[in-house]
Amino acid sequence: MTTQLSVYADPQAEAAGAVSAVVASLPLSFAPAGPAAPAASVPAASAPDITAVSGHAGWTERAAAAVRKGAKGIVVSGPVAEDPAALIGVAEAAGSVVVLDQPWAGNLALAGSRENVHGVIAAALEDAVLLDSVAIGVPGTDPRDLLTEQFSVLVQCGIAVQNVRMVQRNANGYTVAGVLASGAPVALQGILTSALPATASVSILTSTGRADVVLPDPAAAWPAVVRAVTKEGATALPTLYESSHRTSWSRVHSHLSSGIPATDLVQFSTVLSLVSQLTS
Repeated sequence: MTTQLSVYADPQAEAAGAVSAVVASLPLSFAPAGPAAPAASVPAASAPDITAVSGHAGWTERAAAAVRKGAKGIVVSGPVAEDPAALIGVAEAAGSVVVLDQPWAGNLALAGSRENVHGVIAAALEDAVLLDSVAIGVPGTDPRDLLTEQFSVLVQCGIAVQNVRMVQRNANGYTVAGVLASGAPVALQGILTSALPATASVSILTSTGRADVVLPDPAAAWPAVVRAVTKEGATALPTLYESSHRTSWSRVHSHLSSGIPATDLVQFSTVLSLVSQLTS
């Protein structure tokens, strides 16, 4: 039997993560918590099971504060680059789960243990001659935020990029270069435009073929596309229709129900390290 967990989101978190719509679409798993009382007057025992946090600047402290108030789970929507070290300590001490609701890295094709996707990527990396990734964001997006989301996709794919350097950056995007552990070159592009949908792609070219992951605009439940071409032929993985928001909330419920810790914050530490190398 599915355990129904109570959820609280302040207006900023609601706007960032469409929390009400997600909770309403998963009625057996979640229910809205009652109106929030002043923090000092809320005993941990009566705190909502899950607190939604907006990922704008200061999200790690807001998430840590929610854990201290008794939240068993935290869902952070669209986290910007920020050191999660202190939050990791607070969450581990309290036994709380923190899930990052990210637009592309949170796609069902990648999030959690999608062994088929990771297997396709790992096989291509063994014979990689070039990795190319393109992230497209809407005009006005901070290029650093777009870069954070793009690195999050690579980390979620299990791709380790080294020696990153900024080739160029302006108001319309950026170009970043790096290498894989094998020495194969890496090229990352971030483009801010209204002429194309907000998508992210990862392409690994090999000596005999390629592997491609295309992650759709997270505004709806459009599916990711995962393809591999080898000397044996072409393979396309099954189509999965689900939004990143719903995937993230399903994951936090699964972690709390199973007791299996989430690794989101640890992975985000790797993302922060890559971003810091380019912006320090």
